[in-house]
Amino acid sequence: MSATTDLPQPVGVTAGPPPPPPPGPIAQSVAIGFRTVYAVALLLALLWLSGNVREIAPDSQVVVRRFGDIVRTQDSGLLLAWPRPIEQVQILPGPQQQLSEDVAALRAPTPQSQALVGPDAGGGTVPADASAYLTGDGNVVLINATLIYHIDDPVAYALSERHIVAALQRLFRAATVGVVSGRLLNDFLVVNGTGAQSADSSLELQAGTGARTTALRAEARTDLLQEVNARLQTLARGGASLGVVVDRIDMTAWLPPEAKSAFDQVLLAAQTADREVADARTEAERRRQGATQLSEQLIASAQAQAAEMLSDAAVNTAAVVALEREETPVTRRALLLQQYRSQISDIMKRVGALTLVDPKTGAQFVIPGDSRSATPGGGP
Repeated sequence: MSATTDLPQPVGVTAGPPPPPPPGPIAQSVAIGFRTVYAVALLLALLWLSGNVREIAPDSQVVVRRFGDIVRTQDSGLLLAWPRPIEQVQILPGPQQQLSEDVAALRAPTPQSQALVGPDAGGGTVPADASAYLTGDGNVVLINATLIYHIDDPVAYALSERHIVAALQRLFRAATVGVVSGRLLNDFLVVNGTGAQSADSSLELQAGTGARTTALRAEARTDLLQEVNARLQTLARGGASLGVVVDRIDMTAWLPPEAKSAFDQVLLAAQTADREVADARTEAERRRQGATQLSEQLIASAQAQAAEMLSDAAVNTAAVVALEREETPVTRRALLLQQYRSQISDIMKRVGALTLVDPKTGAQFVIPGDSRSATPGGGP
């Protein structure tokens, strides 16, 4: 017998069944496996429950859907939402973030339309996304544009996100047709020569034309921006809001290739004509100034000769005038007669003959003069 059977049994205690044997290695492995599965399942459950707990960036916003229905929106910050598929979180750009969309060109419906843009569109000066529009003066202008917009209503944007790009492009084309048809080609491009009279006036005219063209282009972009936003508001009032507002339109205008060459030739001819007109005006001004100088010289010379003649006449008549101003009538007549007699002898010596006619009787007297002192022709 063993040592254990020889020991005395305590009084009042009955012997129980023997303890169960320890589990074997297989049972231990199964138990460890189940515990691992439970831990992994619990971890996956925690991960699933926290799947929609996230931080929203400052330049973003979210739209929360519950079983497909939009229940709320939230800006930047910590988002607490039920996990998928109970709630789905759609991250959108924030209202301060600006988005851009290039307006694509429509396919030309006819060969004539394709000829306006040119066969090498995109490879030359005209971009591939330029579309043709008819201006109010019957010309054609090619325009490509980029729309800069932001999200104004995240719910409407989330509902119509798939259609926003196509809708914006259609709205821009419709607005552009209306705006361009009410304006002239010069509102988008400078196609007429300004001319010039001189170097200084040329710079002034070019500066004025550049400022006016810039103002017209800014006005056209403003009208186009207002028209696009007005159409977006019309959609919103009709219950089909896109949830966006266009902030800016970057627009570039081009001439069709064939028209550009024609306008270049016209511009070159206009510049040549303006240059010739400026040269002619310069030559005319030079001649006018020369004629003015010659006229002033002639007037000054005539005035000098007249002053000299007046001075000589004053000297020659000074004695007679002095006698005429004599206050005593008898003395004045005597002095005049004396002066006459002293001068008449010199006059008679200079003439060849003198004919006197009596006004009363008509009798004529011929007084021969000194033939030696007579001047040729009988003149004094």
